[in-house]
Amino acid sequence: MPSLDLDAFFAEHIPLTRAMQLRLERWDDDGLLLSAPLAPNVNDKGTAFAGSLSSIITLSGWALTTLILHEAGETDAQVAVGRAELDYRRPVRERLLARCPRPAPEAVAAFLAGYRERGKSHWKLQAEILSGGEPAVRLLGSFHAWRPRAE
Repeated sequence: MPSLDLDAFFAEHIPLTRAMQLRLERWDDDGLLLSAPLAPNVNDKGTAFAGSLSSIITLSGWALTTLILHEAGETDAQVAVGRAELDYRRPVRERLLARCPRPAPEAVAAFLAGYRERGKSHWKLQAEILSGGEPAVRLLGSFHAWRPRAE
């Protein structure tokens, strides 16, 4: 289990995720998997709403970055997406599943070293949503972390 209760964090701090019924399905050495049922995320065509797809896939990169920082003891880090390129390849007609693979250990080490040395760091992550076993949405995103200013 992650050191941060991600489902509770989403529910408290990102109200949209309650309406989406977003939840953490898996967090392990392979990466992260978020899910949401189709029904609260459906559009007028009976497929997943592009805004929901964008939200869940972006949150997968945000969550992976946040959980890696928490694992490393950096629990005060702030995380945000700086840039996201989305490629909508096919409609999603089933449960939304967003997968963000864990970067290689060297990339994680470099990201954490930058954060610890400069108080900020960023990296590019890839994530995808599958539908019928095929990629339906792909994301290439730049995720930034920074140490909050002392008040």
